[in-house]
Amino acid sequence: MLDKVLVFISDLLNKELKMAFGLTDDVVVVSSLINLDGTITQNIENKVILSVINLEQERTVKTQQEYLMTGSGGFNRVNPPVFLNMYLLVSANYNAANYIEALKMLSAVIGIFQTSKVFTPENSPELDNSIERLIFEIYNVPIQELSHLWSGIGAKYVPSMVYKVRMIGIQKGQVKGQVAGVGHLQSNTKKSE
Repeated sequence: MLDKVLVFISDLLNKELKMAFGLTDDVVVVSSLINLDGTITQNIENKVILSVINLEQERTVKTQQEYLMTGSGGFNRVNPPVFLNMYLLVSANYNAANYIEALKMLSAVIGIFQTSKVFTPENSPELDNSIERLIFEIYNVPIQELSHLWSGIGAKYVPSMVYKVRMIGIQKGQVKGQVAGVGHLQSNTKKSE
């Protein structure tokens, strides 16, 4: 599911940035900035990079939907979905000679999410139908935490923004049991004589 969300976001941003600036090549990529061995990831220079920096469970939603209707009128018992918030780092990874271009691209991305903060399959047909909705909120990272974030990544700071992408529902749908449907109701009341 997370992969579908990131593909949707990168495709959306690439489409919007191509239209806005007359670009022919994709400028947005889903990637980490640094490889596990500490080397810089290939092919990310002069690009806008989307990186997941944290996931957390959304605790405000308590779903009780444990039963899904089957075609035969019965119900399958399943665990309710897990709802996640994804913290997405949007980095304008441009070299020093293109610093103004980095700021231009980052501003454009911010503008895209300012215009449309909520995405659903109804208003965004490219969004996978299994994703109910995505809500984008700017997440303000205090300067001290920002320093720790970039140190933890192992990269040098580049212009960036963190978004909290809310309500990614994940449900495998594995059946835990079956319950028969109600075929008819019987009345225990007697007719008065």
